[in-house]
Amino acid sequence: MKKILALILALVTCAFCFAACGEKDDNTLVCGVTIFENMNEKDADGNWTGFESEFAMEVGKILGMEVKFQEIVWEQKYNELNSGAIDCIWNGFTANSDDNGVKRSELVDFSYGYMLNQQCIVVKKDNLANFTSEDSLAGKSACVEGGSAGESYATSVTDADKVMKATSQINAFPEVKSGAVDFIVVDILLAQNLCGTGDYSDLAIVEAIELDSEIYAIGFKKGSELTAKVNDAIKQLEGSGKLMEIAQKYGFENVLKITENID
Repeated sequence: MKKILALILALVTCAFCFAACGEKDDNTLVCGVTIFENMNEKDADGNWTGFESEFAMEVGKILGMEVKFQEIVWEQKYNELNSGAIDCIWNGFTANSDDNGVKRSELVDFSYGYMLNQQCIVVKKDNLANFTSEDSLAGKSACVEGGSAGESYATSVTDADKVMKATSQINAFPEVKSGAVDFIVVDILLAQNLCGTGDYSDLAIVEAIELDSEIYAIGFKKGSELTAKVNDAIKQLEGSGKLMEIAQKYGFENVLKITENID
């Protein structure tokens, strides 16, 4: 009797395994994301919203694919992608940057670029006078999203052991607000939405320190057939005006830029 029960349990377990494996198929596009205001976030009902969320869903319609969003720890993005847990990294992913000295374009295949961005320094308003140039960052403590372009910059201007890593950019803001660190390095598109309002009314972007321009693109596993398919869909959305319509909805019309050159 025990052997029969064990066999039944094994069969049930296998059935669940097959079901789980079948949940992610060729007709599903799983996008790896973090919470990014006005880009990828959830509304009060738990539905994904924001420019990139709607952008991804429109691409899914063209490709005939169901789009799902999977929250990830940004520092683990390449592991998530290469393991097959996600199909792409679609979350304010700076294409013309590097990780640990390796160009991101060597680690993933990028789609066409679609949005201009740059990193910026955020501090408490009453500390602005202490940040007048890049040299003024030396020796200061910082917080960044682990594995981000912001981390690469912060470790180049201050001591690496003074750079705290947050699991997402949004989680870096409380660290500077509380005084735990002197400054944070985040995407300017996010900072412009948060600084000077609500809980972060006492924070400001350091205008005196301007960082290099960046461009967002979607990252796919090396050799993925999805890259070309998504690029075709991006061109269709650009040509129809739908992509600009979504950008205007979230206030990104001035930074929307489709380009094949991500360097």
